[in-house]
Amino acid sequence: MHLAVSTAMEAKAWMLSLLILAATAPLTANEMPVDSEQQCKVFKRIFTYDKHLRDSDRIVVLIVAQTTDGSDVVAVTEAFRNKGMYPAAVTVDSLTADLTATLTPQSTVVYVMPDVYYGAVDAFATGHGFLSISGLVSLADSGRVSVSVDMAGERPQVVVNIRRLTAEGHELSSELLRLARIIR
Repeated sequence: MHLAVSTAMEAKAWMLSLLILAATAPLTANEMPVDSEQQCKVFKRIFTYDKHLRDSDRIVVLIVAQTTDGSDVVAVTEAFRNKGMYPAAVTVDSLTADLTATLTPQSTVVYVMPDVYYGAVDAFATGHGFLSISGLVSLADSGRVSVSVDMAGERPQVVVNIRRLTAEGHELSSELLRLARIIR
């Protein structure tokens, strides 16, 4: 009898460990509900509703990733380039003052890939007034980025974290906010 209780308790502990591991595992690009090309199309449109970015003729997109050579990073980089923007893949370690010497909040956004140290990205984006975006909706939901793109049925839906947007010093038009899912 003692053996059965122990085994049942071990099984529950093992299942609990698996659940915790799954909940804390890094996010992957497969968890993005909208493909890279569609995301970039939506983000480019969103930039026209941002009072800082709308007049920029050259949007620089810093794509922050664990490594800069992964296939997901290459796909996002190419998608932004195909939409007429200027992407640059960087690692979290590259987020320094040297990197920002020629960048301004009026022309720069930070795209956050899965598996990065979000604390460093948060400090970098808010410290420099750069709009943070991602294809991972959970990052907007949790306040790790300002804007993300989700799916609502068959159509992309903009997700805006107002607290994070304000912390980064950005403001989106009320016209866009009426259409977006808002996180407060």
